[in-house]
Amino acid sequence: MKIPLAEKLSRLGSWFERRNERPLIGFTLGSYYPLRRYPQGSQNLTGIVQPQDVVVSEFLGDTDRLYEMHEEAGGDLLFSAAPFFGVPWVEAALGCGVMADHGTGSMRSLPPPGFAEKPEIPEFSETNPWVAKMVEFIPALSERSGGRYPIGVTLMRGVTDLLSAVYGGEQFVYRMIDEPAEVRRVVGELTEFWIAFGRCLLDRLPLFHGGTGSFLYGMWSPGKHIWMQEDAAALLSPAMYEEFILAADRRLAGAFERAIVHLHPTRFIPTRYLLDTRLSAIELHIDHDGPRAEALLGHYLAISERKPLFIWGDVTPADLEFILARVPHRGLAISIIVESPEQARTYWELARSATAGVGRLP
Repeated sequence: MKIPLAEKLSRLGSWFERRNERPLIGFTLGSYYPLRRYPQGSQNLTGIVQPQDVVVSEFLGDTDRLYEMHEEAGGDLLFSAAPFFGVPWVEAALGCGVMADHGTGSMRSLPPPGFAEKPEIPEFSETNPWVAKMVEFIPALSERSGGRYPIGVTLMRGVTDLLSAVYGGEQFVYRMIDEPAEVRRVVGELTEFWIAFGRCLLDRLPLFHGGTGSFLYGMWSPGKHIWMQEDAAALLSPAMYEEFILAADRRLAGAFERAIVHLHPTRFIPTRYLLDTRLSAIELHIDHDGPRAEALLGHYLAISERKPLFIWGDVTPADLEFILARVPHRGLAISIIVESPEQARTYWELARSATAGVGRLP
């Protein structure tokens, strides 16, 4: 299951065109909670965090360790480094406070003071301290890589997530009802801010064998790609998503060479709307306590008909067998969270058996 780099790159490039002869199988080894994933870099991040508290050099050792873990687990996907994805970079640049919570292993944003009374989105600026700190990671990670792995985009979430951040939790939903014109204006301004932030990041990323990587998912694409996210869309009805958010997601998806969206399988999942955008691929998560693969089959099949499908998360052996038996293999990639290289090898052998005779896994 040690796949040569050139073969990984070729298969990932083919996956984006849905020309892969077999499903791609990869692994995420270790906790995906960022403060636990980067213990050295995040050890001094406690309580309210300021840009100067994030010391780039302290994350480099964690990055090398994660690269070595990824290589030991094996599989088709490609490790890449990125500006520390624990920081809610876009929210912070918008003026949100940043809180590190080692109890949960994550960082979260706090609404900007007074935003609810005076909802204003600032102009994007590369001199913003949080933007400058994010950019500071790129040359340091590139030098540390030494050509071993790509530098990719970081977590930027999406429009509904940013609405939730600036208004505070589910309050943005009530605001849609009470002040729809205000929310439409804020959505438009957030969209432009997100695009400017993304272009600032992508413009600085060095190409790795002609492409770029991503912060956690092991994904690489020819050229440059970016990740969207719409977790907070789960709080909306289909009508509210279509009225307030869909145009923004179309704009984000069309503003970059390639864009991939991350979706959680909770409540409302805007799959059918996103299939009609310029998204290059759709990633649908499997949560350890969420619906299993069988319950998500309708979404998988709908995505597979139109775009590459990436399944990431707490995939059980039963999930994997079901997916490989029922979902078309062309345009299919699966990344499984595992606890050890041995567990990764067990999953790999299971996938080999399930795909026997169809572009067989090595």
